[in-house]
Amino acid sequence: MNAAHLTASRSSFAVAVLFFVVASPARADFLTVAWDPNVEQIGGYAVYSGTQPGSLPQRYDVGDTTTFTLSNAVAGQQYCFAVAAYLDPSVEGPRSNEVCGFSNQPPTLVGPGDRTSNVGESVTLQLQGSDPEQQPLSYSATGLPPGITVMASTGYISGAGTTGGTYSVEARASDGVLSASQSFSWVMVASPTLDITPPLITITTPTSSTSYVSSGATVQIAGTASDTTSVSQVTWVNDRGGNGTAVGTTSWSTASIGLQGGTNVITLTAHDAAGNTNIDTLTVTYTPPDTLAPAVSIVTPTQAPAYSVAIDEVSLDGTAADDRGVTAVTWANDRGGTGFSEGTSGWRVPSVRLQAGTNVISVTAQDAAGNRGVDVLTVDYVPPPTPSPEPSIVLTATASSRKQWTRVFLRWNVVPGSSVDVYRNGVRITNTSNDGSYTDSTRNRLPLSYHLCVSGTTVCSNTIVVGG
Repeated sequence: MNAAHLTASRSSFAVAVLFFVVASPARADFLTVAWDPNVEQIGGYAVYSGTQPGSLPQRYDVGDTTTFTLSNAVAGQQYCFAVAAYLDPSVEGPRSNEVCGFSNQPPTLVGPGDRTSNVGESVTLQLQGSDPEQQPLSYSATGLPPGITVMASTGYISGAGTTGGTYSVEARASDGVLSASQSFSWVMVASPTLDITPPLITITTPTSSTSYVSSGATVQIAGTASDTTSVSQVTWVNDRGGNGTAVGTTSWSTASIGLQGGTNVITLTAHDAAGNTNIDTLTVTYTPPDTLAPAVSIVTPTQAPAYSVAIDEVSLDGTAADDRGVTAVTWANDRGGTGFSEGTSGWRVPSVRLQAGTNVISVTAQDAAGNRGVDVLTVDYVPPPTPSPEPSIVLTATASSRKQWTRVFLRWNVVPGSSVDVYRNGVRITNTSNDGSYTDSTRNRLPLSYHLCVSGTTVCSNTIVVGG
């Protein structure tokens, strides 16, 4: 399918956009043009057509439709179109710009070149065709030497000639409608003695062993080959992609062969003129440098970038992954503290101590090559407020005695509270105003101990002994 856009500019009822569509190839092809309807009021559209750009002799009045189908298109023929809008047949707007295309283009076929073979020799030849529309091709060939045939679905020619002579061969590739052909000669040599001995080939560089570990992304291979007649060429192919022909024959070397990460099986093949082949194989292992950093994610206590707590530590959990494996996961707090996690792909840090304020905690995953991936969690730690110390009451006392009575004068510093409980010898004797003084008259003998507490609280004074 081909598509093109076509715009006109001189008339208020000029065509705005044209699409060019090609139908599936057939003996009678269809070409369809379609365009956007005109925004102005019009009478209809005229389609102009021709087989050469700039020459559109055919005019088709299609009325107010916005498509036109040319139903008798010839496969392989180019057609060009333009569209004009009209108010009536005598008042026609300017034509749009042209658009050209094919309903079907012929395939191509690479010429295989003249060939020479021996009678009875097993031969192969791959016809190489392609189609612009990516349609499947069928292959045929006329004039092949007896004993040699072509596979129609693949273009693979094989067999062994039975009769000597020079044959004019015409190979053809067809998409079912159009075709391409190439002519070549095939000389079939009748020989009483056939060369059926394969050549010998040996890889000597970079090693004579069957395997090699490459430190780079390419490898150059060299070696020797020999044959009872002569070696015609040495070719190579990498099972991971790529092929080519070596320079030289009896002593040969390849250009730099590109490697893929992992195992590359490179096969070297020696060919002789009779088509006999032999191989030697080198398995090359290449490990590309690791430049990919691991991925690490903090999952717990949150996947968000920030978190707030009211305690002075936090535990972290998360995941880490790398194409070649994570070797270690570490953590660091910019306010102090570092360490290793428990585990790697699924890791855990049981406790990270926090300082009041902002703590930026970085979790780093590392692989064997030293690549590092980092995830960061910013933790704000707001310590709970420090309770105010309870007020301290300092109690002093003096005493005087007269006859059987003892008077004890108590003094203390006033703290919050409206009243205090006074204790003598551990027993509450009164509740009095918290004004800083109280006088106790008692018949008890000295020594006496006193202390007091703010009523309803645990705020108490020191214990003082009078007359001790």
